[in-house]
Amino acid sequence: MKIYTKTGDKGETSLVGGHRSPKNCSRLNAYGTIDELNTVIGIALEEIRSLKLENEGDKETKKLVERLLWIQNCLFTTGGMLATEEEKVTQYWSASPLEEWTKRVEQFIDEYTNALPALKNFILPSGSKSCAMLHWTRTTCRRAEREICQFLSEIEDKNGVYFPILQYVNRLSDFFFIASRIILQIENIPEKYWESIK
Repeated sequence: MKIYTKTGDKGETSLVGGHRSPKNCSRLNAYGTIDELNTVIGIALEEIRSLKLENEGDKETKKLVERLLWIQNCLFTTGGMLATEEEKVTQYWSASPLEEWTKRVEQFIDEYTNALPALKNFILPSGSKSCAMLHWTRTTCRRAEREICQFLSEIEDKNGVYFPILQYVNRLSDFFFIASRIILQIENIPEKYWESIK
């Protein structure tokens, strides 16, 4: 497989289904940001994987790593769906499990929420490198969500094939927030709270 094809030299690319689309359109912004999110997750994942923790901390870290790897795989499918023409989505992605994925992410969130103290203030995206990186994934995920919203506002999603993607990505941003809290708990580092500057 040749890496360069020269077919995009004039600022267009092919969608799944064959249609040519300009590279600066909202659809490409949406799945391009999903790709970026996947990369940022990879950076966070490798930082978390490098933590040297013992016993229960090591067990919880491995569980978080497994969940992040699962999310990365899901995001490849998500990006593929966004890169597919609406009328071809069910042809190429006939068994889209997005609703099941969303429920699974909600289960992750509930599990971590039950293990954490109640949130009483805004949290600063700091405390440890792994925590800050998970906040980076959260903010990148929020941008992906905004890009998908923009894309959906410009098309008529007659079959509702893209809407479950929006729900899934929205839930992912919540997961990354709660994961940023749980990693500090795993590392035994106190959370940093926002203080109003007067």
